[in-house]
Amino acid sequence: MEFYKPKRSIEVVFLHCSASDSPAHDNVETMRKWHLARKWHDVGYHYFIRKDGLIETGRDIEKIPAAQLGYNQGSIAICLHGLKPELFTEQQFNSLISLCRQINEAYENQIIFRGHCEVSNKACPVFDYRTVLGLDHFGEMTYASNPHFKESPARILHGTLKLTSFGAEVLVLQQRLNQTLQTALAEDGIFGQQTKSAVMAFQEKRSITVDGVVGPATWQQLLST
Repeated sequence: MEFYKPKRSIEVVFLHCSASDSPAHDNVETMRKWHLARKWHDVGYHYFIRKDGLIETGRDIEKIPAAQLGYNQGSIAICLHGLKPELFTEQQFNSLISLCRQINEAYENQIIFRGHCEVSNKACPVFDYRTVLGLDHFGEMTYASNPHFKESPARILHGTLKLTSFGAEVLVLQQRLNQTLQTALAEDGIFGQQTKSAVMAFQEKRSITVDGVVGPATWQQLLST
């Protein structure tokens, strides 16, 4: 989808999760019904990202969201369907990155990206959004908004990777797994469920602790093949 830049001023994008993994709730209309039941005027989020990666539009982008109490002004709200961190999909993260890149570029890379948890006592979103989007300490997009960004070889080789990690390190991991296991993982730099399953298969094959986390022992075995 293509991002439409609203006329109202935008400074920050807030990220949320739906707090449900039910397929029956995997659509913006369900969220709209929930929010209307609270006597809201519409669904609180501008965008809803389904498990299959489809981005559904919610509240009119020209309207202020109803998503993060006290911080709605000057913001865009994005919600990903999900509750358990391990059940978010690569398709969702791909769509999130694509949408956030478009938003950031529309505002000349001046947008700050924050989780709902940063302005509330809620653990929302539950996935590692900072890693997925490649955010720096200020909440600005770094390598996620720069396709030419390259990690140093040392970090690529020795960084600990897990579900929702993102970047050049994950790309190297996926390439190694494809070569070693003869799999057909998408080499997209996003550590999703398929990548985790391949890591666990490799760990089992090499008699490494099977936890789906790529630490020094797993890296050593991968790089020695």
